[in-house]
Amino acid sequence: MCCDTFVASRNFRLSEEDHWIYQAVLDQYPGDLCNRRTLYLNMLQRYFPHRSRHDLVEHEKYCDQYHFAREQRRILISNWNKNRRDFIQKAALTLTEAYAAHAMEDMLAKDRRKQQELCAHLKAKVLQWRAHQEEVARLEMEISARRREKEKEKEKLWKEKELLQRAEKKKKIRKYWAKKEQKWQEMEIRDLQRLEELKKLMAEQSVKDRERVKYRQELLEKRLMEKKEVALRDAHEEEERERRLEALRKQVAIVAQFDPVRMMSDTTASKARMGIGIEEEFILQKPLFTLNTYNEYQIISDPRLRFELALREAGLHKTFYAKEILPKISPQKPPRKDMESTVFKI
Repeated sequence: MCCDTFVASRNFRLSEEDHWIYQAVLDQYPGDLCNRRTLYLNMLQRYFPHRSRHDLVEHEKYCDQYHFAREQRRILISNWNKNRRDFIQKAALTLTEAYAAHAMEDMLAKDRRKQQELCAHLKAKVLQWRAHQEEVARLEMEISARRREKEKEKEKLWKEKELLQRAEKKKKIRKYWAKKEQKWQEMEIRDLQRLEELKKLMAEQSVKDRERVKYRQELLEKRLMEKKEVALRDAHEEEERERRLEALRKQVAIVAQFDPVRMMSDTTASKARMGIGIEEEFILQKPLFTLNTYNEYQIISDPRLRFELALREAGLHKTFYAKEILPKISPQKPPRKDMESTVFKI
């Protein structure tokens, strides 16, 4: 009212009381009344005999311009708030998706790095085992070759012994044989000790490798079981959620009968306004229309009320889901245009 007084005082020089009378006269005439503008202008000229019709029309034009500008400002502010809210929601969703993607990439990179380290460790173990195997094979070949050489030397010495009859040569052969025998024994003892050490080391490593493989297998089976349990739990939660939503849908299902003829036909008020079906004679103190109200069945059949009662019984009427879904539920039929409130549109 203060803004209307300001516009009136600035553009038409009306006092606050005169502008209030002007607005009260306009409110007496409905918007869909025939010749509404002519009627309220004539009434305004009666209330303001000192004002000309041109002045009243100018004041009407200024008021219309003010209301139009105010409505445009309200629409712009509403659209700006909506666009800002949508942008913030979209930005938050984008940041959440980017964070989830980054976390997934980081987890995959860590797993890949662990796999590479494990492969490198296993490769080093395999190379070490192969080197041990090659060394064992080489030592066995050397021992076998020395034994064959020993047999050949022994056979050769025996042949020479048969040929050499003299004592001096026999003494030299015995001395030479003793040195060879001692050297072969030392080399064979050394190689046998090394072979035993390598076999013991390889046996211990084989036991460790089998234990590690068994541990990795158990760890893999444990991870698979955890994933299966998580999947089963998620499926169970999804089924429970669907069951609850289905129960809510059944509770708020539409039970009113569809009557298109009654919905599209004229109301009693509209017929009376057009002069259809009214009595010719006016009876004093007789009500103009019969009072029609709603019964209990019609009130309960409203899906908005039924959905709110179902949420309240389930203890969900104060949740974010209830606040978001309740304004989106529409009534069974749209309200009449003449019953629409304009209080909050000024």
